[in-house]
Amino acid sequence: MLTNIRIVLVRPFHPGNIGSTARAMKTMGLTHLYLISPLDFPSDEATKMAASADDVLINATVNNNLYDALKDCTVVIASTARPRGYDLPELNPEQCAQMLLAGAQKDHKVALVFGPERMGLSNDDLQLSKYRVSIPTHPDYSSLNLAAAVQTLSYEIYKQSIIVDDNLLNQRISRELPNIENIERFYYHLEETLKGSGFIIKNHPGDVMKKMRTLFDRAEMDVNELNILRGALSSVQNRPEKD
Repeated sequence: MLTNIRIVLVRPFHPGNIGSTARAMKTMGLTHLYLISPLDFPSDEATKMAASADDVLINATVNNNLYDALKDCTVVIASTARPRGYDLPELNPEQCAQMLLAGAQKDHKVALVFGPERMGLSNDDLQLSKYRVSIPTHPDYSSLNLAAAVQTLSYEIYKQSIIVDDNLLNQRISRELPNIENIERFYYHLEETLKGSGFIIKNHPGDVMKKMRTLFDRAEMDVNELNILRGALSSVQNRPEKD
């Protein structure tokens, strides 16, 4: 299961945090690191901070955008301290680990996404996630270093991989979930159909699609349900116009 889990760092600023993340991952059996537009990588500082986990850095995947790193994933969870105006179901670290492991057990790719050190994930970054996870901290000082956050959640993943109830996992994986690429195609199809029907005004789209994403993400569509909806949208688009 652990080999199907990706740790994704979005626009990391400090190379030392990249190295420390690699070390945190390897201690918990995680090896797939994805970096989105890192400011400084490869870096001697990253290699130094990785210690004996430099193999994680060597095999890291670097992408220019978050979509390319996530498009084949079925479960994506964003690590963020607050929703930042984007409505995603919130998980605690234990639930996050169980959700990732449930998807990974069926040989699907899953991802845990972390934002830049200075400002965290943007609303656009969060749009590709199905859930968000927050690490409980003391209210007097809630700031966590990036690598510390990765270490905390990686530990929870490893712990749950040992003690998790197989019956619970089997319940979660009984449905075939679509990956991010297919979900994004659905949202594009939906938006184009709503524009064509006049429901969304092209020059004044408002927040309709944002609310639609929230609605369908909450429903957690499986592959069959997604295909039915795509078929319904195609039927609407192909309907002949009345004179």
